[in-house]
Amino acid sequence: MTPEEKARVKIDRWFEDAGWEVTDRDHYTPAATAVAIREGLLENNLEADYFLFINGKAVGVLEAKRKEVDITADYVAEQAEHYTRAVPCCYQTHFNPLPLVYLSNGESVLFKNQEKEDSAYDEINRIHSPKEIVKMLGIEDQFAGLPVVKKRGLRDCQFEAITELEKSFRTGQNRALMVLATGAGKTYTAVTAAYRFLNYAKMRRVLFLVDRNNLGKQAEGEFGTYRLTETGDPFNTIFGVSRLKSAVIPKDANVVISTIQRLFAFLKGEPITTDNDDDEESGTTEDIILPPNPALPQDYFDLIVIDECHRSIYGNWKKVLEYFNTARLIGLTATPVPETKAFFNNNIVVNYTLEKSIVDGVNVGARIYRIKTQETENGGAIRVGDKLRQVTRYTGKVETITNRESQNYTKEELNRSIINPAQIKLILQIYKDAVYSEMFIEPQREPNFGYLPKTLIFALNEAHANNIVKIAKEVFGKDNDDKFVQKITYSSGDSDALIRSFRNDKEFRIAVTCTLVATGTDVKPLEVLIFMRDVRSEPLYIQMKGRGTRTIGDDVLRNVTPNAFSKDSFFLVDAVGVTESEKTVPAPGEDEGPTETITLKKLLERMTHGELPDGYFKLLAARLA
Repeated sequence: MTPEEKARVKIDRWFEDAGWEVTDRDHYTPAATAVAIREGLLENNLEADYFLFINGKAVGVLEAKRKEVDITADYVAEQAEHYTRAVPCCYQTHFNPLPLVYLSNGESVLFKNQEKEDSAYDEINRIHSPKEIVKMLGIEDQFAGLPVVKKRGLRDCQFEAITELEKSFRTGQNRALMVLATGAGKTYTAVTAAYRFLNYAKMRRVLFLVDRNNLGKQAEGEFGTYRLTETGDPFNTIFGVSRLKSAVIPKDANVVISTIQRLFAFLKGEPITTDNDDDEESGTTEDIILPPNPALPQDYFDLIVIDECHRSIYGNWKKVLEYFNTARLIGLTATPVPETKAFFNNNIVVNYTLEKSIVDGVNVGARIYRIKTQETENGGAIRVGDKLRQVTRYTGKVETITNRESQNYTKEELNRSIINPAQIKLILQIYKDAVYSEMFIEPQREPNFGYLPKTLIFALNEAHANNIVKIAKEVFGKDNDDKFVQKITYSSGDSDALIRSFRNDKEFRIAVTCTLVATGTDVKPLEVLIFMRDVRSEPLYIQMKGRGTRTIGDDVLRNVTPNAFSKDSFFLVDAVGVTESEKTVPAPGEDEGPTETITLKKLLERMTHGELPDGYFKLLAARLA
């Protein structure tokens, strides 16, 4: 290596440490952020050792010499300053001649800003960051101060997402969609973007929209633990982070976390006092009319991040987003529908599929265990004299009746209008018999039901979930154990505490849910999903399936499942044919699950405003049958 090459190795490192990309001129693209081009071509076939660009516009040069050269010599400065006046017309510039001149021999760095009258060279022994240069030159470009994204601390898909997102915004886009598989770290990616835009891009406030309140708490935790910052300090010690919990947003809040429903209530000036999960549904029966004087100005947010954006930004709710018409929008989803892509102008900056994530080892794949019974495959019959529990869904009234007339029911009606406890017991018994004899049969795994693999069961509704919990206790001999199997639904009380317990406690082995843990919730030790309800919505099915894909370290897994060895896959136990049924993509804003509650008054209001989707009454009739 020649002396000059040795000097350039150190100079390259100085640039990279300051947030610059160092590249050859054949690989330069104007869409890149801070770039130092080696042997940058100038007029009259001159070459600058390093030709410096900020956001596609030239700002300066660096003249490199070998270690033995005295860079304080006049001829070195004269050579570099001549280069600042020889910029080809094919390049854009922030100033002409270029203001910034660096001189270095790999041992020291001299710097001069030619914009300052009578300026002299100062020994700084480093390279300025893009943010410093933007401030120094008064550059107005909002994204000019962004340093190059570094791969350290980021997965490849996250690095690609951030890099392409910033490139998209720098080139004039104001909406961008990130498609990242469940488990790939969507929230971490969004927090990274928020930090970079707040710290380097002159943004003041970010709105982080979540689908449900418990996911807002989860996101708040991510902001608190995020340390991929300049200083290594947590995000929330550098920028204020606040969940919307009252009628006041703290003045120092740079990040506001909320559901779109709660934000709408805030804009109307309504009191916000609850922090429950059951007040956040994606659908709405009310007409969204913004007040004449909303509680926040239209330019309050510079950036809006929309988590699970395939669900909550359509129909009337879109008016809330469109009110903040100066903000740039980032959508996060693992399951985009066509309308989602259209909303974000088909500007998909990353498309990282579940299949790719499994190949990369980011997620684990599913192993299907199919349970078929006579009734789940062919239906059944209710005979005269059978004792039945009849539940009136809208009043909650439960009564035991004697069936007066024999009737057949199809497999589609099983566990929809009809919940058959005998079938629940049979499925759970089959699972119990198979879990250590056919599923988890590795020799390292002791067949201990006290440490049953963490199991999540998807039920159709509250009544179904209640039956499953009761029968699971009986099947596993846990009638007097309130921890082994528990329900996590909107009616279960503190759902956050229940989720934490399911994630961390050895005693809590089976959770039963309807939709609350179906999307977004991260329970890495999960090894089994049992579908006791069919799911015809493709996005919802992928989200539910994604609960089992999370990877986990062997030691962490054994902390909650002591007889486990390693998680290299999970089991999807299909008791209803969910892996075989035809899936559809629902219209945005339509209810993707069976849990929507609607009064007659609200139903009539929706009819009046034309808000009911095609086929609504056919669907309603099927549910009420």
